[in-house]
Amino acid sequence: MFMKKTTRLQSLLATFILLANVSLYAQPDVAAPAPPARSAAKVISFFSDAYANVSGVNFNPNWGQNTQVSTVDVAGNSTLKYANLNYQGTEFASQNALTMNKLHVDVWSSDATSFQITPISTGPKEKLFTCTPLVLNQWNSFDIDLSEFTDVVFSDIFQFKVVGNGTVYIDNLYLYDSSPTVDTEAPTAFTATKGAVTSDAVELLLNATDNSGAVNYTITYGTTTLTTGGVSGTQKSYTITGLLGNTDYSFSVTAKDATDNVAGNSPIMVDAKTLASIPAAPTPAAPAANVISIFSDSYVGVENTNFFPGWGQATVASYAQLAPNNQAIKYLNLNYQGVELGAHVNASAMTKLHVDVYTENETSLQVTPISPGPAEFLVSLAPLELNSWNSFDISLSAFTGVGKADIFQFKFVGSGGKTVYIDNLYFHDGTLNGVEDVLSNGIRVFPTATSGTLNIKAESIISEVVIRNLAGQAQKSVVVNAPEKSVGLNSLPAGSYLVSVKLANGQLSTQKIVKL
Repeated sequence: MFMKKTTRLQSLLATFILLANVSLYAQPDVAAPAPPARSAAKVISFFSDAYANVSGVNFNPNWGQNTQVSTVDVAGNSTLKYANLNYQGTEFASQNALTMNKLHVDVWSSDATSFQITPISTGPKEKLFTCTPLVLNQWNSFDIDLSEFTDVVFSDIFQFKVVGNGTVYIDNLYLYDSSPTVDTEAPTAFTATKGAVTSDAVELLLNATDNSGAVNYTITYGTTTLTTGGVSGTQKSYTITGLLGNTDYSFSVTAKDATDNVAGNSPIMVDAKTLASIPAAPTPAAPAANVISIFSDSYVGVENTNFFPGWGQATVASYAQLAPNNQAIKYLNLNYQGVELGAHVNASAMTKLHVDVYTENETSLQVTPISPGPAEFLVSLAPLELNSWNSFDISLSAFTGVGKADIFQFKFVGSGGKTVYIDNLYFHDGTLNGVEDVLSNGIRVFPTATSGTLNIKAESIISEVVIRNLAGQAQKSVVVNAPEKSVGLNSLPAGSYLVSVKLANGQLSTQKIVKL
């Protein structure tokens, strides 16, 4: 009797282990079906061993999802695995897919009950398509007409999103043109002219007509080559960023279609000279040992931080070289912009968030660190003095609800359509270099020696700041009506000055500074 019970127990245990292994480790044992051979002009592939894939695809951007993403080998074939799927994004450089008419994806799952997918165009614009029927424990191949994605602009797709559940395996994700014809007509009516010019950017206005409905433009200057897509017969505005100030550039522009038929008058040369450079941001005043840096040439930042994630924003973000050893981040056409840190940051020992801002036209700018949840709280960076660097030190207690022990993102929000430069984004503990902590009537003026920006803070409202030379002549006057203000000194020559700070209660403090 005892032997029978033991045998039965062993049998039940073996069954339990077998079922547990099935539920935990169920995965395809055969590769997804091999796609048919197609010419390069008829396919845009994102994940497939059968085609040349778009370069630089990010299959696991940080969108706050629960999904765990990995690449696994299935019968010698690379396959994407989405475990614990709720939703998952994929990011890539903008693609002009107007000549494509189908989306293909192969899906395998042992437990998923729903699988939806959408390409995403700038806006963001998306339209989820439900892939059905989804037969479990076998590969399901879906070829979806792009007309199903009614809200997506296929001249500018830059993401995919998948929504579902369970554990899902994906392969052969690509767009393709199912027509058998070969396009031999080259684009016509090709034009390329200069648009707006700034200190570090040149806008090109591009247009051409093609029977396929889409045109691709290749722009070359020096050793740099850029590509962008457009709609046939519709002017495309493309801004080249990261240029040097006060510099002559010559851009060679070629127009061609997806089959590489080149417009007869290609290339067109467009010459432009950038405006005078924006000055570099002020050198930070905090010792490196007291700083957690996100972006600054003065400190070591968080490795692998993504300063240009695709969150569906209208903003065009890029680096701007303002001086040989000084780089800033430029937000063109800013509505909002995210930053994804390369690692979660514990800022518990910090008390302030510092950021330097330069703008020629933005009057409303907000910033927030973000902790998981996501938890965020936008704080206004004000007042903003135009055409000058504005330095802000914000108490971390101002970011209500944000867990400063676990920061993993930042977000900047503007009024829309303006241009902003950001530099020296970092946390610090309030310790600053020099003698700027000396108080006079509760008023701090720092740093006492600076080449760019002067910071003034008080325990009450500041009504006005007046900067005079040593002869007593007023050189600059600023109305404040706030407890703190950053004043740009770029217009003043080097030398010593007297800074008079008047409070709303009538108190007055005058301190000496040096403009370097």
